[in-house]
Amino acid sequence: MALDLSFKQLIDAAEDGAAIGQPTCVSINSIDEDPDQPRRSFDEQKLEELAESVLQHGVLQPIVLRQATEEGRYVIVMGARRYRAAKRAGLREIPAFIRAIGPADRYAQMIENIQRDDLNAPEIAAFIANRLELGDSQADISRKLGKPRDWVSRYASVQSMPEFLRSKLAGSSIRAVYELFQAWREQPNAIETLCAAQESFTDAHARQLARKIRTEGRGSCADGEGALGAQPERSPIAPRMALRSTETDPATPSAEKRSNSSVHRNERMSPSPTIRVRHQDRPGCLLVDRPASQGSRHAVLLMDGADEAEEVPASTIIIEEVLFA
Repeated sequence: MALDLSFKQLIDAAEDGAAIGQPTCVSINSIDEDPDQPRRSFDEQKLEELAESVLQHGVLQPIVLRQATEEGRYVIVMGARRYRAAKRAGLREIPAFIRAIGPADRYAQMIENIQRDDLNAPEIAAFIANRLELGDSQADISRKLGKPRDWVSRYASVQSMPEFLRSKLAGSSIRAVYELFQAWREQPNAIETLCAAQESFTDAHARQLARKIRTEGRGSCADGEGALGAQPERSPIAPRMALRSTETDPATPSAEKRSNSSVHRNERMSPSPTIRVRHQDRPGCLLVDRPASQGSRHAVLLMDGADEAEEVPASTIIIEEVLFA
């Protein structure tokens, strides 16, 4: 079950039941920041504005601390921005909840920063990459953060992106950069050229450009000799000769003639298409070779970046492209 993301619940989660009910005032000089917290950067202008607010009104939301191994010192669990703003405002003490010695709850720290909209995309991606390295699955991360699976998948993909794409996260959303990344996997040169000419992308524009580049790339590959997606060259004579020999040989059984005719027809048939779809603003592929266990009114999809297929109502799917290899 996803966490209730109110700040009171966040504090309860961070304290893990170990803090005393009321906050206490703690000396600023006895507090250290957590070097492993998810946040890596602080907006100077916003920090200055927060410091001015603290100077005028005080710290309205207590921070959360845990006891350090060194007696009399504390480490920040939640509230690094408030702590920095309080120091900048010249406060000597800050209100805080204190929990016992123990490891920091990384998920509680992450949830607070996400809900405050304080983390940038690379910081979120670094957190998810770290949790995956520690053995958590994308499903675990999704459940613990209360975020959809596709949200986790997009950020998990950042570690696999080339540097020129990761740099676009400074001015573009993770959704836009993820669309370009999916196209880059098929047409790397075209996407790199595009990104060199444009600084940032909106979600809709990135989706449109990525679709155009993928379509053009597949078209050029199909026309190119030996290119990816090109069909194996067939002899224009051999199949006709084989078929003619069976037709003129009176000893050839009629079943064999029908079989040869069927093979000849199948050689001219188009390959199975790849059907690109969108479900609840998530891109993916329709798995046409797998029936849904819930009946004909459902379809099986493999969403981009997902490890497992899922069944959804067919009426909720938008078909975006039908591609032939």
